[in-house]
Amino acid sequence: MKYLLKALLNGGYFVILFAIAGVMGFGGLYLYLGPNLPNVDSIREIRLQTPMTVYSSEGDLIAEFGDKRRIPITLSQVPQTFIHALIATEDKRFYEHSGVDFLGVMRAFVNNITTGTRSQGASTITQLVARNVYLNRKKTFTRKFREMFLAWKIESEISKNEILELFINKAHFSHRAYGLGAAAQVYYGKEINELELHQVAVLAGIPKGESIYNPLSNPEKALERRNHVLGRMLAEGYITEEEHNDAVALPIESSKHGADVSFSAPYLAEMVRRDIIERFGREAAYNNGFRIYTTLNNKLQIGAQAALRKSLLEYTERHGYRGPEQSIENFEELTKEERVDYLKSLPDIANMDSALTLALDEENNTLVALHENGSEVSISWDGMKWAAPFIDNDKKGAAPKKPSDILKPGDVIRVIKDTDLGYKLTQIPEVSGGFIALNPQSGAIEALVGGYDFTLNQFNMVTQARRQPGSNIKPFIYSAALEKGYTAASVLNDAPFVKEDKTAEDFWRPKNDSGRYKGLTRLRDALRYSNNSISVRLMNEIGPSYAEDYLLNFGFPDEYMEPYTSLALGSASFTPIEVATGYATFANGGYKVSPYFIERIETANEDVLFKAEPVKVCTECEKLLAELEELPKQQQVSEQTLDDQASALDTPLTPEPLLPIDEEKIAKRVVEPRNVFIVNSMMKDVIHRGTAWRQLYNTGSPLLRRNDIGGKTGTTNDAKDAWFSGFNGDYVATAWVGFADYSLSLGKREYGGKAALPIWQKFMEMALSGKPENTMPQPEGIVTARINPESGKLASSSTEKAIFEIFRTEFLPEKEADKNEVPNVFDEDIF
Repeated sequence: MKYLLKALLNGGYFVILFAIAGVMGFGGLYLYLGPNLPNVDSIREIRLQTPMTVYSSEGDLIAEFGDKRRIPITLSQVPQTFIHALIATEDKRFYEHSGVDFLGVMRAFVNNITTGTRSQGASTITQLVARNVYLNRKKTFTRKFREMFLAWKIESEISKNEILELFINKAHFSHRAYGLGAAAQVYYGKEINELELHQVAVLAGIPKGESIYNPLSNPEKALERRNHVLGRMLAEGYITEEEHNDAVALPIESSKHGADVSFSAPYLAEMVRRDIIERFGREAAYNNGFRIYTTLNNKLQIGAQAALRKSLLEYTERHGYRGPEQSIENFEELTKEERVDYLKSLPDIANMDSALTLALDEENNTLVALHENGSEVSISWDGMKWAAPFIDNDKKGAAPKKPSDILKPGDVIRVIKDTDLGYKLTQIPEVSGGFIALNPQSGAIEALVGGYDFTLNQFNMVTQARRQPGSNIKPFIYSAALEKGYTAASVLNDAPFVKEDKTAEDFWRPKNDSGRYKGLTRLRDALRYSNNSISVRLMNEIGPSYAEDYLLNFGFPDEYMEPYTSLALGSASFTPIEVATGYATFANGGYKVSPYFIERIETANEDVLFKAEPVKVCTECEKLLAELEELPKQQQVSEQTLDDQASALDTPLTPEPLLPIDEEKIAKRVVEPRNVFIVNSMMKDVIHRGTAWRQLYNTGSPLLRRNDIGGKTGTTNDAKDAWFSGFNGDYVATAWVGFADYSLSLGKREYGGKAALPIWQKFMEMALSGKPENTMPQPEGIVTARINPESGKLASSSTEKAIFEIFRTEFLPEKEADKNEVPNVFDEDIF
């Protein structure tokens, strides 16, 4: 007994000694590490790295850019089941400890000593916050102590709920998802309040090891971890045994979801991304949570994209089938799952789906294919009979007579859903296209499609492709001629034109597309039929240098056009956005506006950093300013008078605002209104009686029933580019079609009215459906007169088939002689 007591005393002595040494050592570590610990005073202001989000003008998400996907949420938004799952699994004494769970630390310490490893951890949620916010994840004893000390500091500064909220927003859930809000979107495509118990358990288990336990990378491990989380929730009394059993019985079902984008506008979104990086730098652009509101209109953007895609498919079908994307030999040896997996691995292109040809029914002229969604689909003969073999852009082979003329089993094809035919055979277009629609009153870009599909080609054909505009430039040349005194009734000779090119020691011989010439032709007819020889003669008369200077008024860049006669036929290099901006001046009555696409920029806290202030057309402002200039000076209240009145009343007086918008934000007039009115009337003839009419008539377009639409086709040499630009008072839009490889031709007879007009037509039919007409009112100084259509002169009483034409008052043509008039015998010209 005596020896036992002595041993206990000695043991107690050593325990006390070790305890004192431990406390001193712990204190020494704190003295060593403490001064270098981060200051947590500002932890509430920690900036969550949040991606940039891009929205339409109506506030619908169209894109997201960032290094990390994060959707910041508050603790009140978090499902209670997730909080329970997290605490039960990661830190069941979270609301009891002061940042460090010493029982857990001792357990980990003993495990690490006995195993000789550092595999066992005992980090609390607070320690995980300290690690995620301030420290690295490298497992060392020094880092562990820093983590513990920092956890104490954090607990002394902020509440438990704030710590929990910070962890839920900062935790990494793999696949670029940071925070629970983003994780719910990435793995399940849901808002957090839509998550079910088994999904909550999966997400709660991921932070333990995000690369191991996420359901996309390792579904088996994720299943084990989920069931462990559910077991802990049951053990802690957070769920019933029935809830536990039901959740455990469910399989792991998860697929990667992107941002919850409302509709697609990738080309404009990329323009936004580049703009924001240029303004703020990449780091801030990708991580500061900027909210960018664009000028895009939901309906117009969706309609524009559908119009361009459908029209390019129509073009590619006109020129024949280039064959299947590939063929799988011995595809019968593959299981259905292997076939479907292969189809799903192919790139998603627009609204097309991948399919594998399984069988051909020659008797019924149908085809059976395996769809990428795993179902079998049938394609009727009407859905594939277009597929004559492609030879080149000018020729295609004989029309097919049966399915085997087109495909064979094992061929990988693209199909598209058709309203009338069900599924239809299609192919990825090689041709490119671009489309843009502006608000002509402000320049706001309301729809922009830079190509068939952003996955195929990120090059933006609307803003980056410089192509010759061809005849799309002619209305601007005719407007320049009107400024020189020409009229819509002016007559020029439609005949072959030859001009010596001294630099090339050759002759330039522009031709009409038809190869025919009509002799004397009025400018109105020349424009509606897109006559080349008349445009060249007109340019030759007004002078190329003058014409080039005149085009600058519309915003066309001087560096991409030269003062040569060929400018009359579009030898310049313009982008579709520049062409549309030029046409906006015709659409708005003669004012210069500039295109813009960012309406405002907000911080993550919705503070406005930038708000667009574009110049706008304001005819009311123009009238008010004109009236103000006409007022007698004595009736105008000077600033000094206002100051004197304010002093007498001891009250500051502010004059009522005179203009609806600031004077510096009023768009400047660059073309005289009567000039615009006449050119617009000539472009209305293009729609109703000219190069656009046949396409619109053949398709029964409702646009022909409107009187507020004008436009112009455009085709370059060898049909390398096809254009159509048109407008009313609400919208101005330009469509371009061509190949990215400029050396390729679109093919014979692929004029602007056939290749590009259908895009514009489909868009405008959708955009103007149900809208009243909006056209430029006739300005003062315009008169209507009867003319001889042959000579362009004012008609006399004897003129046959006289027609009406509009003129500026001072430019009325002379009257032609009356054949029935009796000569005056005293007229000196007779003698």
